[in-house]
Amino acid sequence: MNALRKALLSLPLLLLAAGALAATLTVLVQETAVRKRPQFYAPSLAKVKAGDKLEAVALKGGWYKVTLEEEQVGFIHQSAVTAKKVRLTSGKGIGAGAATAEEITLAGKGFNASVEKDYRGEHAEADFKAVDEMENSRLSDEALLKFMSWGGLLPSKEKP
Repeated sequence: MNALRKALLSLPLLLLAAGALAATLTVLVQETAVRKRPQFYAPSLAKVKAGDKLEAVALKGGWYKVTLEEEQVGFIHQSAVTAKKVRLTSGKGIGAGAATAEEITLAGKGFNASVEKDYRGEHAEADFKAVDEMENSRLSDEALLKFMSWGGLLPSKEKP
């Protein structure tokens, strides 16, 4: 009886602790993957983009455990998201107490089409061919895993 009583009394504390981990995250980078495991080379479950919202249920080792549609669970690295409230405004910049679209984009670690167009216009001498090629190149999760295995970059228990 005493053990049952202790268990029932501790239940609210456990529920409170579990709820404390819940947070709404906002994606800060142009695009990133929600992964099957908390590893950069784990298979991708979904792609998310800047401004997307995710519900986090845990944080461990720099990785948030998040819920996706259809109650699927995945992982996203903390460097790609923030738990802080993100408020986008159409302010004129620092003097107005708000960030410009350019500042928000740069803070999100990527150019948008408008910023890139302006930058290209101001720097006509710059050659963007290599940058454009890199932006358009894609590497599958399977190819990355194969490369990492070939290069001896995976822990032995995870080699395919």
